[in-house]
Amino acid sequence: MTIRSLKLIFLPATLLTLLLPALAGADNDVKVGVFPFAVHADKKMEYLNEKIPLMVIDHLKKEGAESFYIDDPSVTPDTDADKLKKLGIKYGADYLVYGSIFSAGGGISIDTRMVGVYEDDIDHTFYSEAKGMENLSGASRELSKKVTSEIFKKKIIESIEVEGNKRIESDAVIRTIETQVRDVVNSERLSDDLSRIYKMGYFEDVRVSQENLGAGVKIIFKVEEKPSVRKILFEKNHVYDNEKLREAIHTSTGSILNVFKIKEDLKRIEHLYKTKNYHNCEISYEVNQLEQNQADIVFRVDEGEKLKIEDISFEGNEHFDDKDLKKRMKTKEKGFFHWITSSGDLDRNELERDVLRIESFYKNNGYIDARISEPEIEFQEKSISISFEVEEGTQFKIGKIDLKGDLILPESEIMEKLEFKESGMYNRELIRKGVFDLTDAYANKGFANADISPAIDKDEEKGVVDITLVIKKGSPVYFERVMISGNTKTRDKVIRRQLKVYDKGLYSKKDIQRSMRNLRRLDYFEEVDLEPVKGSRENTMNLNVDVKEKSTGAFTFGGGYSSDTELFGLVSVREKNLFGRGQEAEVKAEVSDESSKFMLSFTEPWLFDIPLRSGIELYNWEKEYDHYDKDSKGGALKFSYPVFDYTRVGMKYGFEDFEISNVDEKYTSVDKGTYVTSSLMPFISRDSRDQTFVPTEGSLNKISVEYAGGPLGGEIDFIKYYVETGWYFPLFWKLTGVLHAEGGYLDDQTDGDTDIDYERFYLGGINSIRGFDSGDIDATPKGQLEERGGEKYVQFNAEITFPLAEDMGLTGVVFYDQGDVYKDGEDIDLGDNFSSYGAGLRWKSPVGPIRIEYGRVLEGHDVESSGSGRWQFTVGAFF
Repeated sequence: MTIRSLKLIFLPATLLTLLLPALAGADNDVKVGVFPFAVHADKKMEYLNEKIPLMVIDHLKKEGAESFYIDDPSVTPDTDADKLKKLGIKYGADYLVYGSIFSAGGGISIDTRMVGVYEDDIDHTFYSEAKGMENLSGASRELSKKVTSEIFKKKIIESIEVEGNKRIESDAVIRTIETQVRDVVNSERLSDDLSRIYKMGYFEDVRVSQENLGAGVKIIFKVEEKPSVRKILFEKNHVYDNEKLREAIHTSTGSILNVFKIKEDLKRIEHLYKTKNYHNCEISYEVNQLEQNQADIVFRVDEGEKLKIEDISFEGNEHFDDKDLKKRMKTKEKGFFHWITSSGDLDRNELERDVLRIESFYKNNGYIDARISEPEIEFQEKSISISFEVEEGTQFKIGKIDLKGDLILPESEIMEKLEFKESGMYNRELIRKGVFDLTDAYANKGFANADISPAIDKDEEKGVVDITLVIKKGSPVYFERVMISGNTKTRDKVIRRQLKVYDKGLYSKKDIQRSMRNLRRLDYFEEVDLEPVKGSRENTMNLNVDVKEKSTGAFTFGGGYSSDTELFGLVSVREKNLFGRGQEAEVKAEVSDESSKFMLSFTEPWLFDIPLRSGIELYNWEKEYDHYDKDSKGGALKFSYPVFDYTRVGMKYGFEDFEISNVDEKYTSVDKGTYVTSSLMPFISRDSRDQTFVPTEGSLNKISVEYAGGPLGGEIDFIKYYVETGWYFPLFWKLTGVLHAEGGYLDDQTDGDTDIDYERFYLGGINSIRGFDSGDIDATPKGQLEERGGEKYVQFNAEITFPLAEDMGLTGVVFYDQGDVYKDGEDIDLGDNFSSYGAGLRWKSPVGPIRIEYGRVLEGHDVESSGSGRWQFTVGAFF
């Protein structure tokens, strides 16, 4: 320790010991008797004869004089000194105080006389004035100071100054102390003031002195400021750079040097190193004094070697060996690939959780009374070892399972919900899950306050535990109010119609969860929060529906790259919450060298304020096929209605007026001319996905039949059958599996002289078999010049999606696609299909969902060779 450090510790105490006795003056052990004061004023003020003396006594005590009240009415201002001294001896006083009170013009004057009982030369008169009754306390305080000044031979403080300070303002120091101008010099108070100034942390040395000013004194606090920090330097640090270490400490450049703060900084740096397993690191510091009262602080770092956990051991475990227990731990011993996996790193928080994991493992395997000790960590020169003590206890099986209390469901149904069974091994986690599941079941029936607790009866000898579930259902709970907030654009009724709960309705946790999913599927909101809170009565609850809206209008674009190096693109303007009514409107254009399509659509999800979804779309589509052109104008009307949970039935009517031209008869049998298609398509669909873009659970299933011609009119007659299914399910970590399949069949009933190739099926592209261009996969036989689509198709897609940046809505995907198109009468061969694999990114961007994917051909037949591939991207939904 440096001499300067010793000086900081011992100097204040030394100064107080040497200096304060000089300030203290005479012995404070004196007694002052105070008589009633004579009142020369209105009778209403007679109470002051006692009040003023008591106030004087109170202030005298604060100044260090033992004082007391003498209730002797014989004493008057005219009483001679000899009689007063006799009374002083009688009452045991060293000094006597009495006086007179005069009132005139709203002011009060106090004349006070002090007589020394044992000192003939002590006979003084003091005067004080109070401007109004509210100032009496101040006047009595002033009298008390004058009295104590005479008694203790002290002087009144006329001024207080601070010397030696350069950076710290004098006012800042004076605001810290209690001694004030006009106070009597008080050594005890000055002692406390010295401590207060020193504790400010700015001074290395603090002294106090006084200077006589005739009738009064000046108190001078002389200070020596600590140096300021000019630079903070680090030496021998490699694991952390200087900037990282500066962020960890609290000392900063320009601040006052504070040894205690520096020592705390040492601990912070040490803790930083230990988080990276440098447990043998040593941190020291040095203060380099500079001119102009500045200093540099140098932190020296001896990092030592990075320690890894080499050994984890257990004592007392018999049923499970060390290997079994280590598998349950997140903390691992140093492995071969520790530089990649971070095995062997010590995280104390994770190690504490490992204790609970091991204990849970035992309790889930029948060991009800298992106990695991806190880990003992031993830091060695080059490694770390950890040991645990295990008390396994007896292993129990489940004996009898009983239900007791309020049963609102059949006992057999409740037992089916429980995953733990009689004769099975006791498993705390399954019992806890059973309680939660049963609580949810009661909550879904309106009993939100149901209390279900397992009572356990152990038989140590038999190793059996009986479990009784005690059920108290409580009163049914109803929703008092459903309150919606946060919606600035979306109307309340648009939100409310998605809720499965309503005012005065029976509480249901399941319906709250379904309401949450419905609101999220709308995709109008960034955040959706449904929080049940207590209502005005015990059996009521309110549901707070809080949403944070996001932009629902989007200007989007997309495109792709064909095998002939031809670009195509699309542009659309879409609003899916028009005027906050939940209506959808879109204007869309798709343009390429071979096609141009313009479309306008509008959808009303709740026609007539019932869940009747209706929509209309109009389009103008000009397309150049390989061997003919098609120019069409048309539109469609759509209606659908929910019939079951997640399930809707609907109908779509389509009308198209088109012209076929520029026919190359060498390659196609399509006839030129003008035609009309009038079709009707009933459908049924079930969509339980949690969201439409990158779902993580649920499914989408759809069956539809399109009928054209016949009584509907038009020259084109056919029936098309479609079936589609897609399933989304969690795998592990945050991976989601996707299985999707679809197929179709065309029954061509048009006059045999009319070829409707444009109604046949084609595959290829980002929404079917990736890695192939759109329409490249058809049913053209090998060696045949005429190209045609197919009357049948099958398509299969498998995907795994995973989050890359959840906050940004960025998701990765790997996929495998397979499918083919067949002529009518041709057998479907699932073993000889077009196939591809690849990967891509999906981004829920501010302008809409974006997909960028690369597909590589596995099997391409005559269309593509194996190994070829292409990038494709688009904006919008997909299967």
